[in-house]
Amino acid sequence: MSTMTFLQMQQELAAYFRMDQTNSDHATLLKRWLNQSQQEIWARHDWSFALDREIVQTVADKTAGTVSISAGGTSVSGSSTSFASGDVGKFIQFSSSNDWYKITGFTDATTITIEKPYIETSALSAGTYIIRQFFYSLSSSVEKVLDMRQMSSPRKLTMVHFRDLDKRHANVTATGKASSLALWGYDSSNNWQFMIYPAADAIFNIEVRLKKKATDMSADSDVSAIPEKWHTTTLMDGAMYRGLEYVRTDHSDRRADVKKAHFEQGIAQMMADSEPEADYHPVMQSSEAAFSISDVIRFPESYDPRH
Repeated sequence: MSTMTFLQMQQELAAYFRMDQTNSDHATLLKRWLNQSQQEIWARHDWSFALDREIVQTVADKTAGTVSISAGGTSVSGSSTSFASGDVGKFIQFSSSNDWYKITGFTDATTITIEKPYIETSALSAGTYIIRQFFYSLSSSVEKVLDMRQMSSPRKLTMVHFRDLDKRHANVTATGKASSLALWGYDSSNNWQFMIYPAADAIFNIEVRLKKKATDMSADSDVSAIPEKWHTTTLMDGAMYRGLEYVRTDHSDRRADVKKAHFEQGIAQMMADSEPEADYHPVMQSSEAAFSISDVIRFPESYDPRH
């Protein structure tokens, strides 16, 4: 079975609908139907071919040097500090307060800016501090997080809702190797982000098991992310039923419904074939095996089965 390119799929679909694939308006429709079919298949299941992994590396706290800030100020001046552009988006806690402030600006190794004014009534001079990364972002290819685990120890991170994390682990100053995580929406680049508890006290790797996003086909030479054995059946059926819905003019035309049923059958077959069977070792036993004395039902001496 040869792999169908995006162009070949368009051409086959155009022949089915008697459309001109070289016509830009027709080609736009054909491409849309094919990509919509691929996206629907992708969304139906955590397919084995959609799974991937990536490593997120934690960031240790930054505490070197001392800092000064005026009451009501947002500019932080450091001495012997090593502020960096990567500190933007992290949070800083001053020795004079339990509050955390988000870092929104970086000037140089000794000057950063915080989002909200310093709320203490007195200025801080040459105080100690902690800069901590609370949120970690995943790559743009991640559609869904399935699991996370530490790479340096056989510990699976417990995935909880952020509200539950707040209820159980309100102490944001705790540090150590992560035991829990909570997904926390999307970052400014629209990538998934998460927070861990306890906060990292060192640099270590977290393996993320994930479902990646399906990439729409665009170039003529592109090949669908769906395995090739489903190209001429399920993927094409999905595109065809969309096309038939597009050209349907009255409710008596049932061709789209028939093709949709074919598509659903294809999805069911894909699901049946998608996962390998788990290892197990069945123990066979004769149906004529003798009963132990404990298996025998004991009836009263007065019992008469005829009544």
